[in-house]
Order: sequence, then structure tokens, then C-alpha cells
Amino acid sequence: MGASGSRSVLIPALALLLVAAVATDIVRRAIVGAQSGVAPAASQPSPGGAVAIRPAATGSPGPASINPTDRLDSATRALTLERVAREGAGTYLPAMLEGSDSVLHRWADDRAKQPLRVAVLREDTVPGFREIFIANVAWAIGRWNGIGLPVWLEQSPDSSGADIVVSWVDHLDGNRTGRTDLTWQRRGPIVKVRVTLATHLPDGRPVQPAEMVVLALHELGHAIGLGHSPVKSDALYPETSATDLTSRDRGTAMLLYSIPPGSLK
Repeated sequence: MGASGSRSVLIPALALLLVAAVATDIVRRAIVGAQSGVAPAASQPSPGGAVAIRPAATGSPGPASINPTDRLDSATRALTLERVAREGAGTYLPAMLEGSDSVLHRWADDRAKQPLRVAVLREDTVPGFREIFIANVAWAIGRWNGIGLPVWLEQSPDSSGADIVVSWVDHLDGNRTGRTDLTWQRRGPIVKVRVTLATHLPDGRPVQPAEMVVLALHELGHAIGLGHSPVKSDALYPETSATDLTSRDRGTAMLLYSIPPGSLK
């Protein structure tokens, strides 16, 4: 997506580079938070979240090398960073950039023409699974759909051909109760997601329906491309107890889907 030209465009090009440098500095100064690194055509787990006030395992792998095809062109990077610096104050998108080595992932723009199929599996054999958990996930799907994003989540019981699959386990390793694994293309668009929700908390207690709402909101946020928020009240805070989306959750998602995915580094 880069461009170079004759001497007549030298000054505008230098101006864009200056804007990029300034915007990058502003973004990096504003940042706290975490999400996974990036690898071309890769699959990577989210850091996960915990219910209520239990700490989550939020460690992230070190930044992976970025293939040149992952990078946006210099002009697009400059304009995008300028926009994040200008509009990101009420969001945690700057924190996402820091936590992901300045790489953003989301579903591609062309998915606006076709709903994202979310298969919520009914797994009665998993210890602690309750039928109401499916309704809890459905409620969380409705909350994300209510934002007005260009992508739409459509629930389905069938995992065949699903874009997002939600499944259940008795418990997860470490101190986590939810996990989201993303698969993306080289330039950043997400192509497949696997969400795993635990039916028991790290201390062994069964997850209650209200807690499953917290989990579903958090992990579906990762499923559409959001990283962690540094603000405790947000649904994407690592140790969240939020049972609904905040204005920061909504604003971050809207800003993410108004800028191109890929590397801004």
C-alpha cells in the first residue's frame, strides 16, 4: 500500500512521516494493557479473563517478527495513528496497540455482507455445564450486536462452517476461566475464532449464570478483535466483573472497526 513519487511530493511525504512519528509517541505514552503478539497467518490465544475479582493470567508472548506484507503503507499508518491519537482518549485502543506490538486484528470489512456465525455448543457431558449458559452467551451476543458494528454475530447450534465456536470445559489451566484463540490472515483480518469457557472457577466453585454473562461478554470482545482494557469497570478488563458493556467498550470497538487492521509499527 506504500507510495513514492517525484520531487513534487517530497515535502508532503516528509510531512506524513513527521505526523507518524508524533502520533506514535502520543499513542505509546498513553498505554497500559495487554494482548497477544502477531504472526503472519497465525493462530494465537488471548490472555484470557477471570470472573469477579480473581486475577487472570495476563502474560503475553513476546512480539513476533512481522512479515513486510503485514505492514500498512506509511501514509495509511500515519493517518491511522493520528486518528487514534485524536479519538482514542475515551477508549483502550492505545493500550491494545502497546500490548499487541502495534498490530490490530479484527474481522474484514467484507464480512458486513454476511453475519458471523457463532456456534454455541450444547455440551451436557462437561461437568458443571448448565443449559442457561447458552442463554447467557446469547445475551452477550445481543449486547455486542447492539453497538452497531459493521459485523453482526448470528448464533447457531451447528459448528459446521461457523466463524466463531463457543465450547465448554470443566476448568482451564492457571487462573483463567475463559480463553479465546484467534486465527488471522497476514494483513490482520480475523478468519476463525475458538472461545472456551470454563464451568468452574479456579478455586473449584461452579460458575453461576451471572458470572457466565461476565465471561461471555469478555471473551466475545476478544473474538471481535478487542484487547484488554486497563480500566476496572470495562468488560475487557482482565479481572472484570462487568455484566454489561461500558461506553469505553463500545467506543473502542467502534474505533477499531473504523480503521484498517494490520501493523501500525
